[in-house]
Amino acid sequence: MSESSGGGALHLPLSPVGADQVRPVTVGAVLVATGLLALASTGGRWPVLIATLALAVVLAWSWPVVGGSFTPQTTTIVLLVSAPAIVFTAVGDDLRWTAAAVALGIVLSFLAQLARRTGREGLVLTLLASFGGLVPMASATLWIGAADDRLGRAYLVVTLTAAAFAVVADLLVPRRRLAPLLGLVALLAAVAGGLVAALLLDELAAWAAVGVAAAAGSLSWSFRRVLALQPALLGIRGQVAAGVGSVLVLGVVVRLFTLAS
Repeated sequence: MSESSGGGALHLPLSPVGADQVRPVTVGAVLVATGLLALASTGGRWPVLIATLALAVVLAWSWPVVGGSFTPQTTTIVLLVSAPAIVFTAVGDDLRWTAAAVALGIVLSFLAQLARRTGREGLVLTLLASFGGLVPMASATLWIGAADDRLGRAYLVVTLTAAAFAVVADLLVPRRRLAPLLGLVALLAAVAGGLVAALLLDELAAWAAVGVAAAAGSLSWSFRRVLALQPALLGIRGQVAAGVGSVLVLGVVVRLFTLAS
């Protein structure tokens, strides 16, 4: 099968009926990713960096089918090369090389298309698939340094807990009458989970826990919901991408709240 045929996961969007069903692999991916990162946070920066890199590699493998790349194998290679380059910029505290690492991924995306021998069909979509995979990786890199101090770890754990609790809304998707309320359900579940985590950690004020949990739960659930109409979500690879991506994208939330504290 040629690479171009592998991009066939994105021809037509699913109907609302096809989209409104529980994606068990996505739910599982969210729970595994949040659990892995929360466990890693107890060991500081390096365990979180390694866990983030492992999830970024999983995203590199799974994302091209969701993004609709017409050369999924090549896009995977670009993301696999970019993942360690981006994540390892968090070794230092200043993240001064993160933008350069993302730029490297963008350059590699263009170079890969210049070397393509199957024509230029779906060129823009393929490039956007690469760029879309770089965003969650870059965002996740922002939370690695937070694991070095107690307050940062608290924000990280509350964020991850909120994301895990927000999957309650995913489980209610088949109930179409609740469709207009699913965003609210995700928000309330995330806040409840975040408050529980904050109380157990006893590091964050209630207002801070509510704020970070609300932001994390809403962003994580929205990420998955936006992708719900993609045909790739019918397969395991697409569901993994949606789940892992919706967790990695939360790095920016942790960073913003840590800086504001």
